[in-house]
Amino acid sequence: MLRFNDIADHVLEYDSECGLELLQRAYVFSAKVHEGQERLSGEPYLIHPLGVAGILVDMRLDEVTIVAGLLHDTVEDTLTSLEEI
Repeated sequence: MLRFNDIADHVLEYDSECGLELLQRAYVFSAKVHEGQERLSGEPYLIHPLGVAGILVDMRLDEVTIVAGLLHDTVEDTLTSLEEI
């Protein structure tokens, strides 16, 4: 399973100026609101937003876009509102 540290390390390879704070906050938020959710396969739901973030990092996209990848399912699949994000 892809981990946050894998994403952070890869981002820093192409954006050494990235402070990672926003990415870490998005990861922690996503992990918190998806806690206890599982995919049909039985894997933790968080595997999906991490996978999306991994694809965006592979495309060498900016921090805000990667944050959107980490948060993209929070409003649809949890009780999170847009205002909270």
